[in-house]
Amino acid sequence: MPCAAAISSLLLLAVVHLTMAATTIEQLFPDSKTNLTTIKWAHRVNSQDDLNKALESSDIRMLEGDVIIGKLNNQSNGTDTVIMGHPPNTTSDLSLEEFLKKVTPDKKKGIKLDFKSIEAYEMGLTLIQKSGNLTIPLWLNADILKGPVNATDDPLPVDAKRFFAGAAKLPQALLSIGWTTRLEPSVQEGGSYTAEQINEMVKHVEESKTNQSVTYPVRACYAANDVNVLKTLLTSTKANNPTLTVWSSEGDKVDAAKLSQLIKTIGVNKVYVDVPAILWKQLDLSSSAYTARSSLPLLLASVVACIFTVKLL
Repeated sequence: MPCAAAISSLLLLAVVHLTMAATTIEQLFPDSKTNLTTIKWAHRVNSQDDLNKALESSDIRMLEGDVIIGKLNNQSNGTDTVIMGHPPNTTSDLSLEEFLKKVTPDKKKGIKLDFKSIEAYEMGLTLIQKSGNLTIPLWLNADILKGPVNATDDPLPVDAKRFFAGAAKLPQALLSIGWTTRLEPSVQEGGSYTAEQINEMVKHVEESKTNQSVTYPVRACYAANDVNVLKTLLTSTKANNPTLTVWSSEGDKVDAAKLSQLIKTIGVNKVYVDVPAILWKQLDLSSSAYTARSSLPLLLASVVACIFTVKLL
């Protein structure tokens, strides 16, 4: 019995050790490796209240927050800093620094930081580097190109070369690089990502020579209208393990049937889904080959990994 207790303690220690050192989604949540749609998101976590609620939720696995330059509510006369907020807002009760301090490894959450300008991005990277070696999944997100449908310069895309140069300073981070979009009722139903937009993105990734993992955030209402162009995007990307992140805003008109087909065609092992609950409930992913798999192989793999880790301790 003492031996069994000792082994149990070592296994628990191994699991804790692996969790604390998890810098990718797959490491932190092994069950997501073959089905990325199991990752549940908290979107626009830009306030103290939103952050606290997301951290307390056992269902939430990824926190998405927007990063801008502005002022904290209690420091209206102070200097500008990097805060959590979405344009046109310029004030917040939550700074990026405090956001990073609160999302600790024991919370078992990953973070996606959506930088709204190159200035916010570069200031934010400096802060992240000063905060020490993060041991949680970190995504750096920015729209680096103009996208559908005929997106304008408002908002202005983040400078692609400066984005990749900055990201190289945080090699453990996953790069989430997308397109600005223009949303009008008249173009939602027929709009889509074009071959030209896809080719330009692939070119930027290749020229950056990055070895970091890449995900492409695509707006659901446009992504659903052309599966083939997004398949080409993934097959043309030579970066490590390219994926899609399908996102949507409240009020977007999305064909749920088409979006379901897109996700199943690309594969649930290649598509993250960050959409409002009302749209999520309309999706039908039941016939996907990966969703029907038993979780037993993953469980056995996790046990083997733990035993192997114990032997190394």
